[in-house]
Amino acid sequence: MKFVEEMVAEILSRVEREGISLRAAMEDFFEEHNIHDSTLKGLIRAFSLGVLRNFLRVDFIIRHFFGRKYDQLDIFSRNLLRATIYELKFRNISIKRCYNILSRISQFNIDLNLLKDIKAFDEKNLISKLNYEERLSLEYSQPPWVVKYLLKLLGRDETIKMLKRFNRPATLWIRVNTLLIKRRELIKRLRKKGIIAEEDADLPDVIRVIEYKIPLAKLSEYKRGYFYIQDKASILVSHVLNPQPNEKILDLCAAPGSKTTHVAQLSGDTAFIIATDKSYTRLKILQNSAYRLRISSVERIVTDSRFVNFRGKFDKVLVDPDCSSLGRLGHSPEVRLWFKPEYIKSLTRLQYELLNKAIDLTKKDGIIVYSTCTFTLEENEILIKRILEERNDVEIIKAKPFIGREGFLNLKQAQRLFPHIHDTLGFFIAKLLKIK
Repeated sequence: MKFVEEMVAEILSRVEREGISLRAAMEDFFEEHNIHDSTLKGLIRAFSLGVLRNFLRVDFIIRHFFGRKYDQLDIFSRNLLRATIYELKFRNISIKRCYNILSRISQFNIDLNLLKDIKAFDEKNLISKLNYEERLSLEYSQPPWVVKYLLKLLGRDETIKMLKRFNRPATLWIRVNTLLIKRRELIKRLRKKGIIAEEDADLPDVIRVIEYKIPLAKLSEYKRGYFYIQDKASILVSHVLNPQPNEKILDLCAAPGSKTTHVAQLSGDTAFIIATDKSYTRLKILQNSAYRLRISSVERIVTDSRFVNFRGKFDKVLVDPDCSSLGRLGHSPEVRLWFKPEYIKSLTRLQYELLNKAIDLTKKDGIIVYSTCTFTLEENEILIKRILEERNDVEIIKAKPFIGREGFLNLKQAQRLFPHIHDTLGFFIAKLLKIK
């Protein structure tokens, strides 16, 4: 039987190597190793999140004792050392257990005395001697470039608040499938099962889950399609699009389908919705969700959405493209492991192409909504301003319902949501009107 530390190391190694989500890596691992024990799954998930939310601080400690040898380890050994030292420093684990685990790393000569020294080591003194950006980076385990970007964007006070929020568990939000059940009725049902939940004051189909003991996806209400697990900021996007019955709507980056199925729901499942995405696997998830939610108005097309063409044009188009996902640094801390700032340039190019395609496919007086779950200006305000400068057939209008903060660069019609202010993922939403 493997140590749980080895399981976590295998999962984190795959996240780091392939740049996939922690959730996807865990699901693959559980399936490959035939793990069904919900208690063990929960332990692995909590352990993995703990390591990810502290990995730079742990790496700092390891390098103090092992130097460059740490960086020369293979990816599994590095993550095994990272996970075990995290336990030694931040959890109540015996030194002997750590020794038994780490003795498997052949490149290091690890003894009990060394582990005692690591456990007793106070890294705070060394960290305090670093410059301000480096201190914040290590204290909150965020890449230095992310800290630098946030300081420039938000200033010191807001940045610290946001970094703190990123290292606390994300709030769980769910969207009520109002096609099947009313919000109050769903809350009553949840409470009978020991789940404490409350209505959201801003959006009529949103519930904040305050306390729960069993996974929501195991509930009969979930299986019957009464709700969808989705962040409030993401839910807001479809409300801004404001789909109406019988409209022709295109979702250009649809998979895995949270916004697509919401658009269908808001239209009373009577709109004609085309959902395009380049991933067959992710569109299959959309199909399964639509089946569970009892939605029938969505047609799926596997394609590169930058090059799609249709005979007619659409009343409304939604563009929620791949992005740097930095607004998910709390919800999905694995992004810290693999995302590099140089990726932003290629993502911005993709977003630019998709948004132009969306505008081309929208009829006069139609609506385009653009959203991302990141905070960079390049993927948000700068991109929208470029589109507005280059094209004379669109204008920006207020992204109502407006519950966030106004966009930067004087783009007041757009809105941003921040984890430390709105208790959501970090999001940007802009709404464009096709005027020609």
